[in-house]
Amino acid sequence: MGDSKKASDALTFSARLHGALEIATGVYFLGGFGNATFFIGSEGVAVVDPGLYVNGPRVVSELRAITDLPVRYVIYTHGHYDHAFGTPAILDDAEERGHAAPDIVGHVNVARRFERYAKTSGHLAKTFDMQFASWGPGGGDVVRMARYCPPTIAYEDRITLDGLGGLPLELRHGLGETDDHTWVWAPDSRVIVGGDFIVSSLPNAGTPFRVQRYILEWAETLEEMAAVEPLFVVSGHGDVFTDDSTEMLETTAEALRWLDAEVVRRINDGQWQEQILAEVELPPEMAASRYLQPLYGHTSFAVRDLLRRYMGWYDGNPSMLFPSRKAAIALEVLNLSGGADAIIARVDELSAGDKADKQLALHLVDFVILADGDRVADGRLRKAELLDGIAAGEKSFVAGNVLRSAAMLERELLE
Repeated sequence: MGDSKKASDALTFSARLHGALEIATGVYFLGGFGNATFFIGSEGVAVVDPGLYVNGPRVVSELRAITDLPVRYVIYTHGHYDHAFGTPAILDDAEERGHAAPDIVGHVNVARRFERYAKTSGHLAKTFDMQFASWGPGGGDVVRMARYCPPTIAYEDRITLDGLGGLPLELRHGLGETDDHTWVWAPDSRVIVGGDFIVSSLPNAGTPFRVQRYILEWAETLEEMAAVEPLFVVSGHGDVFTDDSTEMLETTAEALRWLDAEVVRRINDGQWQEQILAEVELPPEMAASRYLQPLYGHTSFAVRDLLRRYMGWYDGNPSMLFPSRKAAIALEVLNLSGGADAIIARVDELSAGDKADKQLALHLVDFVILADGDRVADGRLRKAELLDGIAAGEKSFVAGNVLRSAAMLERELLE
């Protein structure tokens, strides 16, 4: 089993083991790729994160196996497709039962996110296919099936919901994976629903396709969670933390703070992006933590997000201020190096043996492809093989999928 498959399993195993499980009185956990949580009071229900559009019917089915009480609130921890788009099935269920439509509760930035999603739907569809190549519905399907149900109650900092009957819920805003993120605190049962502040691995603090994430504030929010001393912490992806909740929160916060401080230190020392990306890794004691394994996120992706936040796009090399087209550079390199045959021969050398450097081989084979000569097909075939080879050893779910989907594209271009 490949590492990316193991990562996928670690993030989704709960969906295969059980339906909704009661983790505290009136609190039920429903695992899936994006987890859902039910809070059931004496008068009504709150559903936190109904998931993907296709997940909505499962949420309703699992809930109705437990209670017939009306859903008073649908709460979004944030507006990602895998957390906030199963709502239509809940609205349909309310209508069929003659219940009042539930209020939808989220941060004020959720509606703004939905507007951006609608504006950039083509980009989202393409990159979802790349990021989730080995899992679930295609990105295009996720975007096309989406029905946007923005919050009817939008808050800015904190809000308390008291409409369930004896089960108050405190919603608190924090910056982290998104700017519209909420974590839910049920003080009576000491349960936190953390959304994607918690993903049962190294935080997804930067991906190749998404907008800015907020690593320092993410750490601050995790510390705020730890301060309330929860008994249960529900992750956005993965399982429920119990006895080790505080340890997990504090360990993850410490790692995020360290990354932020280390990148800022190097920037202030005059280092440029290439050096920082090559050298910044978590200290060994952090990297060994079971809470910080790169199953979903990736340290280098987090570093890139920090660089994006604190620096401009200039990389310190004036040659890149007004760069030539890559195809023009590739043609010059091929002419100077003896042609595509010489480059491909070196690619083959770098691809094999105990001292193989597949990443360097990728850079070289790009010259053959970009120059668009007689050996383009050979270059694309080798690039696909290199990408698959690198993906086979990649732990990160996102990184592995991007590599594999890129290999698939190279093979499609050969047809």
